[in-house]
Amino acid sequence: MILAIETATPHCSVALVEGGVILAEAALSSGKQASETLLSAVSALFESREITPAALSCVAVSAGPGSFTGLRVGMASAKGFCFGWNLPVAPVSTLEALACRFPGEARFLCPVLDARKKEVYTALFRWEAGVLKRLSPDLAIPPETLPDRLPEEERIVLFGDGLRSYAAMLEDRLGDRALFVTGAEGLPSAGAVGILGERAFIAGAAVNPQAAVPAYIRPSEAEFKRLST
Repeated sequence: MILAIETATPHCSVALVEGGVILAEAALSSGKQASETLLSAVSALFESREITPAALSCVAVSAGPGSFTGLRVGMASAKGFCFGWNLPVAPVSTLEALACRFPGEARFLCPVLDARKKEVYTALFRWEAGVLKRLSPDLAIPPETLPDRLPEEERIVLFGDGLRSYAAMLEDRLGDRALFVTGAEGLPSAGAVGILGERAFIAGAAVNPQAAVPAYIRPSEAEFKRLST
């Protein structure tokens, strides 16, 4: 069984996954820091399934890109659990976990997460023979440059909280090539993180918690200031 943690975006959640099935999932309380509610949410999950940490084989965590604070909270929590319970950790790309929520052969999938600073986090994926294939690395780019990076004359499924600010621009540029998924369905989820984390664990790709680090993609605000001085 996999414990999964998603705190890379404001839409935080935890989940239990086994055999590719989401057994239980819970959103963290809105309006509070993830660090305030994560431990109680995990305890509630265990109680709902009447299990203990001994039932777990791995902890999966959304490793970024995303909110720097959220990534640190999620990774630190995952590593703390793993050290305490003697488990490996499976860091999962936030964008890939989001894309895997939309199965369908030959579909181009483009998550768009708000990166602030007038940028979005994005990548391109496609389902082929039942497998989600990555077609680009995770990127932080100005949203107006995104349409030029997408396949021409192909339908693109776009989703993520970045659409709240940039859907109108993207629709204007992409026209009827674009299919937008809005609402909770288009947001990251711990269940999807757990499904990918379980696959990583089975494939032997989970790591010692000491080796796990967030994928920030770009420098933090403090690093920007240091580099500019």
